[in-house]
Amino acid sequence: MNKLFFTFLIAGSFMKSQTHRFIYDVVYKKDSASTVRTKENYHLDIENDNVTYYNRDFFVADSLISNNLKFPDDAKLNTSSIVFHKKGNDQYEEFDILEGSTILKLQSAEAQNWKLSKESKKVKNLTLQKATATYGGRNWTAWFTKEIPFQEGPYKFHGLPGLIVELYDDKNNYRFELVKSVKMPGIPKNQFIEMSRQMGVPVDWEKYQKAKLTYYESPVNYLKNASSIDQFYLNDGTVVNAANAREINDRLKATIKKYNNPVNLEKKVVYP
Repeated sequence: MNKLFFTFLIAGSFMKSQTHRFIYDVVYKKDSASTVRTKENYHLDIENDNVTYYNRDFFVADSLISNNLKFPDDAKLNTSSIVFHKKGNDQYEEFDILEGSTILKLQSAEAQNWKLSKESKKVKNLTLQKATATYGGRNWTAWFTKEIPFQEGPYKFHGLPGLIVELYDDKNNYRFELVKSVKMPGIPKNQFIEMSRQMGVPVDWEKYQKAKLTYYESPVNYLKNASSIDQFYLNDGTVVNAANAREINDRLKATIKKYNNPVNLEKKVVYP
């Protein structure tokens, strides 16, 4: 973690007119049976009473479009979901963006029953305190700091008397680590996040599962119907047409089934 960033943040005032952006390294297993881990960056934006958690690729995509820059040919953007809630509120909205234009809005109540420990440690210039909880079928250890007075953390973790700086489960499937913080004047706009929130179709858990299973049964047909054209592109730049549709369909199904290791195992869609 960058000492200068955190010294600046702590010394500064927490004004409502500012947005506090916390950037986390997230190292996780897409496939729980594998030893391979993926590393990505996520943003936690706290703007007035709103808290938004999203993959950094949303920020990259918005920056490219806003500055009229071309997407790199090898760009592989992960803009799959956005998590939103109000500070001090357990009600969350998760916007799940399927390939294509379908955006599902799943609402849920999320809370962790934290057990505070007297154990503490020093990381750079921050004093961290330990807490543990069982959530989503996993046992979690969090290290938080009262020196950053936000009761927030990555994903849907919150409710501790300070910001979560480190978080990991006992099976080493997920590890979150705060690596940077930025204070920005006003509230930055991101057209992709705003569009997703506007277009999200509200669903309950049963309808959410059904939609995900429908997509899994034939991803190519699902995307073809959404695009209304015979040839289209996946997020990773792959061209899909009549010649390779079956091959791509089988590949997508295998990937969906294999890479199915969500943070919350209790909300895991079981694919046949």
